[in-house]
Amino acid sequence: MRYRFTIEVSDDGQTWKTIVDRSNSYKDNPNAYIVLNKPVNALFVRYNNVEIPGNNLALSEIRVFGKGFGKIPAKVKDFPVTREEDRRDATLSWKAVKSAQGYNIRWGIAPDKLYHSWLLYEVNKHFMRCLNRDTQYYFSIEAFTENGISEKSEILKID
Repeated sequence: MRYRFTIEVSDDGQTWKTIVDRSNSYKDNPNAYIVLNKPVNALFVRYNNVEIPGNNLALSEIRVFGKGFGKIPAKVKDFPVTREEDRRDATLSWKAVKSAQGYNIRWGIAPDKLYHSWLLYEVNKHFMRCLNRDTQYYFSIEAFTENGISEKSEILKID
């Protein structure tokens, strides 16, 4: 079995440059993970099928990683966390960061054990219903855009 394809990039959707050429490959690699040797600047990415083992091409989870050229977002300010009357619940809110696409909220049982996280888009408030009643928790938040991730907020402790 062989999977043959090319991957091209473009800045304008008209002129294309091949960055991966597996058109002559004999690899059985249906879930290719491709790391480029050097960064590529592009606005568009195109996959061109050359040959697959079966009759029907099916694509799933094509992911492209990278960073934009703008500034990273500012640090999140005003991040109060309030434990509710039902101590299993907490309300988190923050001042929205201009241009932020979303936020990573990290939390855990110690300042150096923020092992849990929530990824939130286009909101500046979150209601959690998953805490243990008698456990102290610590929280931190950061904003993100296509240009990167902000500095983490100070770690907050709630009893």
